[in-house]
Amino acid sequence: MVDWRAAVLRRLARRFHIGEDVLRHLTTFQRLGERFEIEAPTEMLPVGARTLARALRTRAAAQIRPDWVWPYWLNRQLDPRSPAFVPRGHLPFTSNVTHRNWTGVGNPLSPWEAIVDPAGLVTVEPDSWSLDWWVCDGETWIVPSRGVHPRQSLPYPIPLVETAVTLADGGEVSQRVYAVETTAGERVVVQVRNGADRPVRVAFAIRPYNPEGLAVVEDIELTPERVLIDGREAVLLPEPPEGTVFATFHTGDCLHRLRRGDFGRGGGQVHDPAGLAQAAVVYPVPPGGSRQVLLPLPPLSRRETTGVAVREPARTEQEALGRWTAALDRGLRVRLPDERLQRAVDANRAYLLLLHDPGSITAGPHTYHRFWFRDAAYQVAALDRWGFHAEAADVLVSYPNRQRHDGFFYSQWREWDANGAAIWAIAEHFRPTRDERLLAELAPAVRQGVNWIGNTRRAHRHQDPRVRGLLPPGVSAEHLGPFDYYYWDDFWALRGLYDGAMIARALGHTASADVILHEARAFRYAILASINRSIADTGRRFIPAGPYRGVDAGLVGSLVACQPLELLEPDDPLVTGTLEVIRERFTLGDAFYQEISHTGLGTYLTLQLAFVELERRDPTAWRRLRWLLDAASPTFTWPEAIHPQLGGGCMGDGHHGWTVADFLSFVRAVLVREQRDGTVALLTLLPEEWRGHDLEVRDAPTYAGRLSYRLTWDGDKAVLQWEWHTGRARLVAPGLDPAWSSAEGAGEVSLLAR
Repeated sequence: MVDWRAAVLRRLARRFHIGEDVLRHLTTFQRLGERFEIEAPTEMLPVGARTLARALRTRAAAQIRPDWVWPYWLNRQLDPRSPAFVPRGHLPFTSNVTHRNWTGVGNPLSPWEAIVDPAGLVTVEPDSWSLDWWVCDGETWIVPSRGVHPRQSLPYPIPLVETAVTLADGGEVSQRVYAVETTAGERVVVQVRNGADRPVRVAFAIRPYNPEGLAVVEDIELTPERVLIDGREAVLLPEPPEGTVFATFHTGDCLHRLRRGDFGRGGGQVHDPAGLAQAAVVYPVPPGGSRQVLLPLPPLSRRETTGVAVREPARTEQEALGRWTAALDRGLRVRLPDERLQRAVDANRAYLLLLHDPGSITAGPHTYHRFWFRDAAYQVAALDRWGFHAEAADVLVSYPNRQRHDGFFYSQWREWDANGAAIWAIAEHFRPTRDERLLAELAPAVRQGVNWIGNTRRAHRHQDPRVRGLLPPGVSAEHLGPFDYYYWDDFWALRGLYDGAMIARALGHTASADVILHEARAFRYAILASINRSIADTGRRFIPAGPYRGVDAGLVGSLVACQPLELLEPDDPLVTGTLEVIRERFTLGDAFYQEISHTGLGTYLTLQLAFVELERRDPTAWRRLRWLLDAASPTFTWPEAIHPQLGGGCMGDGHHGWTVADFLSFVRAVLVREQRDGTVALLTLLPEEWRGHDLEVRDAPTYAGRLSYRLTWDGDKAVLQWEWHTGRARLVAPGLDPAWSSAEGAGEVSLLAR
């Protein structure tokens, strides 16, 4: 059989005079995966091309303009004195692999988010320009991204980020970033406050880069009312600036002109064919005063930008606080004995809603600002677990329109976990809400999705008994490795069949449910037979990432069979064996270390271990949550993966939606958890530091109804009060007294916590 890939590579090699040694590297690369049979998803090619082009420009510009003000992450990667220094060697790329941390800001029920980096750099859309802030104290310009250590926090439990710097002679200047809605559209407010006892100046600087690398900015035009960037209205000025400066890549950074006091008055414009145009507007800020600018969210398109400039009034943070407070004053609310954990929970409830877009939910505000069924499954489930049922339903009703005619739920080609993830999310919404109207609306899509699973696995015929009856090779959870057969896909699809049968039965289609269950039993047999064949020669019981894989970090994905999919019991030898291998080989301290693709300390992957351990009532689960809390940014966000030495983000979106969802779902599972026997567990684990401290859980949605409870203490005895608002199930409290249970609708009991 002719290897057409090798033939194409050889033709290209002759055309571009590539040597045989290079050609051998390329032709053998595709063999690294045991079944590297398929091409990369075409949907990701533009993303890869953009990332590569951005990294090439960033490397080229940064090394010949070391005196420029570069972003927080790049300053540190270029500095040989910094622990974050990254040698560049022969590679022509520079990208952020040390400080991929940022915080999303935006309005509830909006499709748009901006991000704020650890030094206060504000980026309004992916791959775009950013707005920085610099402070002049006397004759000294303070640049938060270099040389100083800005402090960042959330003054309120909403997406409102404060970044502060301390002045040399005392006093503090801070920046606050938040979003508001106006009659003219959404706006990001960037406000600088002077907490010093003397006047300062602030420069709002337009920078041709963002937390991932360089952007392209060719033209900037400034008037007393606004700034246009490449013809788009980008910055609105509530009051005329005191001064303005412009610069290009070759004339030098505009900070140098500010330091010389060389700035003009009124408007102006600049063009830079290198795509690195910059500008800044300067305002005086009296003691106790503030100045702000507004950024349209997103920046207006050229078509939307009019020639008429209207000055917009300044906005207040009370507008943002009121809107977010109204959005969050519902659903599950908790009062925890740990103040830091409480603040993290409150912040992430808001972040979960921030990432909900009308008719969609995105995996992050920046790098991953798009929809995937896999991430959405975790995020929609978290919405339902915390009582945000309307937002969950709003996402789910879009699923039929995301489905292909053959029944495949499509967000990216060859992501074979999508159908199972979609059906599971629908079922998880139905279990606490009992919304039969929505279920009936989605039932045709579920039926098609179930048929696709059966048809696809049966159509994929293979002689090797290790893969017989499984789904074909794919690239679903990319952190598992290259294109291959993955049990992850099979487990999700199997769960989709079981939930498809449950949905059919709930709607009265008993015969259809029986047919689906027959398919599920055959599929389950094929999966377990494949696993047993794959590990037959290893001498131990565990679930590898796939039939052609041995012991590697990808097997963490196989734990989904236990949690959240509940296909295998937590004490099943395959589950306990997988957990043992991971603990032996792939943990650093209490964190899971991912060696494949998303290298670093995994955030949501560490919680994957914790969910299984929690179901086993293993206190290690709590230690993993404490690690995650310690690894959080000051605004309680997490990247997809964390640098093991530096503690900064090294992979993916710096504000990762899956991690937001898993963090909230795990805290909820500690407090309230549906068990496989139909009981509801309160406090599966009681952390030692919580003993003697009160806590409260209000309006927790469960499969059995809505529940509240309160824990107080009478000496060594725990006093548990509970009330079912709707429905009822037997309650247990394993972390307090494993022997206690009650089926009463309300009550109070004293337990000697063990």
